[in-house]
Amino acid sequence: MDHRMSDDELRTAIRKLRERADYARGHEDEATAEQIERTIRGYQEEMATRL
Repeated sequence: MDHRMSDDELRTAIRKLRERADYARGHEDEATAEQIERTIRGYQEEMATRL
């Protein structure tokens, strides 16, 4: 089954991931923060294709 997240789910995921990236940076874990940011960019690109 191919489950696509709704726009609201994507927005929520992006918001939560930003919080996690900020937390990682606050704890000097730049590698984790960058990995999370890559995921965020992927979600943002998906949202952009829906417009």
